[in-house]
Amino acid sequence: MLEDGIIRTSTSQWNAPLLVVPKKPDASGKPRLRVVVDFRRLNNLTIGDSFPLSNITDILDQLGNAKYFTTLDLASGYHQIPIAEHDKKKTAFSTPYGHYEFNRMPFGLKNAPATFQRLMYSVLTGIQGLRCLVYLDDIVIYGSSLEDHNKRLTEVLRRLRENNLKLQPDKCEFLRKEVIYLGHIISENGIMPDSSKQIAIKNFLTPKKVKNIQSFIGLAGYYRKFIEDFSRIAKPLTKLTKKSEKFVWTMEQQNAFDALKKKLMMAPVLKYPDFSEEFNVITDASDYAIGAVLSQGPVGNDRPVAYASRILSRAEQNYNTTEKELLAIIWAVKHFRP
Repeated sequence: MLEDGIIRTSTSQWNAPLLVVPKKPDASGKPRLRVVVDFRRLNNLTIGDSFPLSNITDILDQLGNAKYFTTLDLASGYHQIPIAEHDKKKTAFSTPYGHYEFNRMPFGLKNAPATFQRLMYSVLTGIQGLRCLVYLDDIVIYGSSLEDHNKRLTEVLRRLRENNLKLQPDKCEFLRKEVIYLGHIISENGIMPDSSKQIAIKNFLTPKKVKNIQSFIGLAGYYRKFIEDFSRIAKPLTKLTKKSEKFVWTMEQQNAFDALKKKLMMAPVLKYPDFSEEFNVITDASDYAIGAVLSQGPVGNDRPVAYASRILSRAEQNYNTTEKELLAIIWAVKHFRP
């Protein structure tokens, strides 16, 4: 990083500690480690940037008529943004080889995601959300025809070039019928979970402590829109994450753990919503949860667009059956409303 100008030697009185954290395994499955700077103290002193990140569901919902896809990944995206000279000293850190500070925006800063998203929106203004979609450094260009797709791709590449933003070639996929984007496989047929994530969930070891459960729920929960009655199935697991609960792993938890794995491995291909057509909403209520499925097509031959569910509050659990069913309808309509 020193040779590339990402960092420089420093005399700053600021000094953030270094941490070693796991990163994605390599192609052979061998674990890898990453050295990162712990900016928590600096972040506690930083005023938050409220610029919003794109909603992933909203992004995927816009791909309905697409048949061709290109995904672009910026090379070390954060490092392409320079830090103001007077702020560089605040990013200082020490190693056995010296004291350094960043010239370029590093990972771990409180406002780094918002700063990067603002940059991408600025670069792609007028075409973001219309001809391409962007989430941080991940861009997808889509089109219903080759001509349409190629025009959009040319425009995006022109914008990136004009703003001196560089891509990571080996992480880009051009003119595909199916691509992986934001942890999903997208094609003209619909949306599926990324198969590598499904395998990670399938191979997840039985939790031994609360932190393990939280990790599993976080990983599986990212794909909850693919799982009917996710909240009901996961309740025995989420119950153990409460501070008032003692960690005791029983068959109830094991069955819930196995059921979520099985459901994710059998996840359906979700249909893109077609906002020019009618939707079907089917709801259900149990003693402690409500659920719903949004679909399109003739009932009985319809395709799911998304599943949703939640646990009932203590007060709601006291509702009678009719009240719970009505609550499920009201909640589902509000939840799925565009």
